Amino acid sequence: MANLSIKNLPDSVHKDLKQAAAAQGRSLNSFVVRALERIAEEDSRSQSSRERWERFHALIDSLPPVGDSAELIREDRDHGH
Repeated sequence: MANLSIKNLPDSVHKDLKQAAAAQGRSLNSFVVRALERIAEEDSRSQSSRERWERFHALIDSLPPVGDSAELIREDRDHGH
C-alpha cells in the first residue's frame, strides 16, 4: 500500500475531518482513505460514462442520414396502406 502526505491542510479542514471520522466511529486515516476511494470510483464511473456517450455519438454520426419521415407517412397514407 502507498502512503500519502498532505501538505498545507488548513486546520479547520483537519478539524472537520477528525470530527466527521469520530462521528462515524472511524479513525481519521480510514475515513480519509474511504473518502478518497469514493472520489476515485466516482471519477472512474464518470469517465466510463463519458466514453460510452462518445462511442454512442460516434455510432450515431456513422449512420447514414435519414430523410424526412413525413414524406414516407404521406406516401403510405395516400396509397392506402
